[in-house]
Amino acid sequence: MKTLLATTATLAILSMGPVWAQSATEPRVDEPLIEETAPGAAMPADEAPDTGTSSEMPRADAPAAMTGEATASFIGEQQDGNWLTSSLIGLDVTNPEGETLGKVAALEIGPDGQVVSVVIEAGGFLGMGARQVAVPYEAVQHVTVTPGEHQLILAATAEDLEAAPDFVTRVQKRQEEDAVRVQQEMGAGQPAVVDPANPPGAAQ
Repeated sequence: MKTLLATTATLAILSMGPVWAQSATEPRVDEPLIEETAPGAAMPADEAPDTGTSSEMPRADAPAAMTGEATASFIGEQQDGNWLTSSLIGLDVTNPEGETLGKVAALEIGPDGQVVSVVIEAGGFLGMGARQVAVPYEAVQHVTVTPGEHQLILAATAEDLEAAPDFVTRVQKRQEEDAVRVQQEMGAGQPAVVDPANPPGAAQ
């Protein structure tokens, strides 16, 4: 009897073995299948996570972005008929009669880059006692004697330049204003000098 029961139990276990194996290998119906992606393989476009940045690489032949900096242009040589300011400084200014009036001390240039006036250093002797006067640039006639040799002619006399007002630069004017202000400040801190013979409030 015991032998019969043991044999029956063994047959029952053996008959259930394939069922257990099938249950262990087959997935459950309510669990979705997960497809593994091989390392290095690209994910499908509809499944790739959105990172907020474009995955496209820039083209090698794409033009570089403009920086907004202008490219300077250059001039290779002096044009015929053009004057250099370096050749004018120190050049004699004469009148139509050939009398030397002075020398060019400076050229005043306006905000638009155009020459406004010619500053002439006149008078004096050996650089001593000279003064500066200015005339409009259009008043000076430019004459090219030979290539590289220029002449400036002004329709005026030496007496005209002596009577002309001194040309004051912005730097000189500011220095004069500063000197006056310093003198006023120094005078304000000192007591007024009273003449004993004529005290304030005395009857005239």
